[in-house]
Amino acid sequence: MKTIKTLVALICIVFFTNYTQAQSKDKNILKVSYSGGCVSDFMVGMLKKQIQDPVQYSKILKKMGDYKMHTTYYQNLKTKESIFILDSISEVENMSTAGFTYYVSRNKDGNISGKENFMGKTIDYKGNATSIQWTITNEQKEVNGYRCKKAHLKNNPEVYAWFAPEIPVNGGPSVFFGLQGLVIESNGIFESFNAQTISYSNAAEFQKKLDEVTKKIDNGKAITLEEVFAKKENFQRMIQNAK
Repeated sequence: MKTIKTLVALICIVFFTNYTQAQSKDKNILKVSYSGGCVSDFMVGMLKKQIQDPVQYSKILKKMGDYKMHTTYYQNLKTKESIFILDSISEVENMSTAGFTYYVSRNKDGNISGKENFMGKTIDYKGNATSIQWTITNEQKEVNGYRCKKAHLKNNPEVYAWFAPEIPVNGGPSVFFGLQGLVIESNGIFESFNAQTISYSNAAEFQKKLDEVTKKIDNGKAITLEEVFAKKENFQRMIQNAK
């Protein structure tokens, strides 16, 4: 009897191990870890204009670089659903930023629901990935071992992305959707992101993250994605025109 129980236990262990390995090797859920911060081309350019002392400039630039947003992007390669989530922030003393993204969820039809903090206020927004239009340039470079192409927003060339065609995923950090490859590096008006690790997750983890985000979505008070872009561009112009 003892031998039979031992045999059953061993069979269960083997089954559980094989099942776990199969789940962990699911190639349908892409998982990308990004490190983000407030060192964008625009912010660095404004810093150079405002601070003439090279020592002070270097000190502030370092503080900006030390401020990190740790995020994760998941995409179901079959359904095209995706989630971009803020995991944590490494804050810097006596320093604040223009804002950060809490999450961006995209369903199989390309509809987007997002939440972010901008200038101390929480903004809920909605839209569709097709509204994000890009101009793909001839520029290419290697980023983190991937041969990437450069694209910039049609309405704001200062917002651009380096994407890897060899990873055919039309997504990346925040709302960088619609390119013919995974966004490895991005440059927004007030923030930038860089992919740190690219791996695969499993359906259970993806569904858990999706459920967590779905509970937080509030489309009742959401503004459009276009309005979010307009708010940031208006603030950008205000900073540029400030004396």
